[in-house]
Amino acid sequence: YVYPEDSVDARNSTASIVRMVQLFDSLFGIYPFKEEKYGHAQFGWGGGMEHQTMTFMGDFGFELMAHELAHHWFGDKVTCASWQDIWLNEGFATYLSGLCYENIAPEWWEAFRRTRIEGACVVSDGSVWCDDTTSVSRIFSPHLSYSKGAMVLHMLRYQLGDSLFFGALRNYLNDVNLAYGFAATPDLKYHLEAASGKDLTGFFTEWVYGKGFPSYQINWAQDFSNQLTLTLNQTQSHPSVSFFTMPVQLRFIGAQGDTTITFN
Repeated sequence: YVYPEDSVDARNSTASIVRMVQLFDSLFGIYPFKEEKYGHAQFGWGGGMEHQTMTFMGDFGFELMAHELAHHWFGDKVTCASWQDIWLNEGFATYLSGLCYENIAPEWWEAFRRTRIEGACVVSDGSVWCDDTTSVSRIFSPHLSYSKGAMVLHMLRYQLGDSLFFGALRNYLNDVNLAYGFAATPDLKYHLEAASGKDLTGFFTEWVYGKGFPSYQINWAQDFSNQLTLTLNQTQSHPSVSFFTMPVQLRFIGAQGDTTITFN
């Protein structure tokens, strides 16, 4: 449903929605409301709103369409149990829009990640888990609930690998206690741990419930025998986390070739 004067533009701009549905089908299971429809309704505000099976759209931009479609898995099929868990809606929808860049328009994938990391680092004293549900701006913080939530998911994918990560998310969405109902942050943690066999308590304590982010400093020197000495330091933006545990990959470039080493 679009304004007549915008019908041609809408028809052209929405063509990519088919590939987005197909991507999410393949990663997370068939569109949860396939017996009904998926539709768009143009409206006069900025942004969009993921009304179940009929998203309201302020425009038909690629990322906005992907974000609101993603909510039909993360937000509509499984809804956050409280405002404290809003990142289960918005962090996921943000990350899934990035997956559309990665798989459909890969030339924008690196820029998406860089922009979201920069956005997450705007707030030095905030957590992904919402600690103040009296503030609408805090609940829907673009830096914490959206960008930081999305990048935390990307880090979990990096730690678990694609097969375990996406398998855990399918299990989460299909859990009979959660599907077409409500989930809290511990429910997601449970399924990630069950699929991977990893204890993610430390990760969630630091990256989801903890505030702030790490900054890394690298000092290196190379002597005449080509012996390389490297020191990797970390500082934290907020005292709630004394150290952020995360593997860090560094790429070394030499005349004989390049190599990447992961520092735990």
